[in-house]
Amino acid sequence: MAEYSDWEFMLNGDPHELRQFTSQIGSRYFHVYGGIDHWNDCPNEDFRMTTLYCQDIDDINTAWQTGHELVGLFNGASHLFSKEFWKLSIHRLLHKEKEIHYIAPTNQAALLGPAPFDQETINMEFKNGKAASHKIALIHLATENKDAYFILKYFQMPGDWSTYYKLMEAIESFAKEKSVDLKTNKAVQKSFTNTANNFSLAGFDSRHGFKDLVKLNKTPVMTIEQGHAFVSQMAKTYLGSVYFKNT
Repeated sequence: MAEYSDWEFMLNGDPHELRQFTSQIGSRYFHVYGGIDHWNDCPNEDFRMTTLYCQDIDDINTAWQTGHELVGLFNGASHLFSKEFWKLSIHRLLHKEKEIHYIAPTNQAALLGPAPFDQETINMEFKNGKAASHKIALIHLATENKDAYFILKYFQMPGDWSTYYKLMEAIESFAKEKSVDLKTNKAVQKSFTNTANNFSLAGFDSRHGFKDLVKLNKTPVMTIEQGHAFVSQMAKTYLGSVYFKNT
């Protein structure tokens, strides 16, 4: 039984990554443990997560939605670092070791809010989380900061041209608000926007329609993998400048 709450989220995901989390101090925001069969004294894939955000919860729906939200943010962070990633999911929820019936995510967008700690403890949790993985550090940031939250939420969505274009616009808006130089390569950005906007290149996933078909296209075409690389680098530049500059 984990120490942070009576709610335990049973996880499916990359066993190698999850096992790494279990060997580190980690963070009470997103604490992964398990992976050991104590009876037979050998590894297994029974990985679990608990979070301080569930420590005072007594409502089943709230517990489920909190778990879905945290796992979604984790997947958004995973997508930021790689277009092809092993998606994390919850296959069971236990409360005081009793299985709770499944409740689907509501897909409502809202910050989890500040953790119930003083700032010194929050800073220490962030430090421990970052030592375990930048994904955990990003979850920390996304609980309180709208920009980090929306970046991870966009990366949680399907990796298509529509999502990536909206993400680019969001990052540019955040960067303008905080006077962050994204150091964007204008030629690469032109290729990205051209591909995302042009129906003949992006197909039914494009942002515009028939009129683009008749335009002579001389801008280099991007693959969706290159599109991901472009927006993920924008996000990393922004987040690094705002949140990781002195860490």
